[in-house]
Order: sequence, then structure tokens, then C-alpha cells
Amino acid sequence: MNLKRTALILTLGIVGFAGAAATADAQPIQPAKQEVLARVHAQKHEIRAAERAGKISPMKAHRLLAADHRIARDVRTTGHLTRVQAARLNHQENRIHRHIKS
Repeated sequence: MNLKRTALILTLGIVGFAGAAATADAQPIQPAKQEVLARVHAQKHEIRAAERAGKISPMKAHRLLAADHRIARDVRTTGHLTRVQAARLNHQENRIHRHIKS
């Protein structure tokens, strides 16, 4: 009984230490990335609202959401977002936004 208890406590200690180490290594998200991801998130809601209101077709909403998803994936896979990359992503978001309104 004592051996099982010791093994359980040791296992929980190792798991807890590994979790603490993982959170210590986590770096805060770069402000440029946060800005682009927040815009993608807001635009996703706007696309869905326009589709519900009948302003855009379901197929057009699907294409715009897919484009937004590609932008978000690019942002998440990029290590450090440079000013030029942020401007390019912002330009892509502007183009998607124009399609929502038309």
C-alpha cells in the first residue's frame, strides 16, 4: 500500500513539474499576431452574420471563411511576424472585407 502511494505521489509530482515547465517556456503572442488573429476572428463573425442576413450566398461565405482560415494558419505557423508580413496579411483581410460588403 505504501509503495503504491509513493509511486502515485511521485507520478503526480513529475506531471505537475512538467506542466509548470511547459507554461514557463510559453512565450506571449506577438502584438502584430494578436491584431491579425483578432481581426480574422471578428471578420469570421461578420461573414456569418452577412450569410444569415442573406447579404451573401452560403458558397461565398464558405469561400471567404476559407480565405480567413488560410490567413489565420499563416499567422500561427509564422515564427516572428515582420512589419511587411503584417501589412500583407492586413491587405488580404481588406480584400476579404470588401467582398463581405458587396
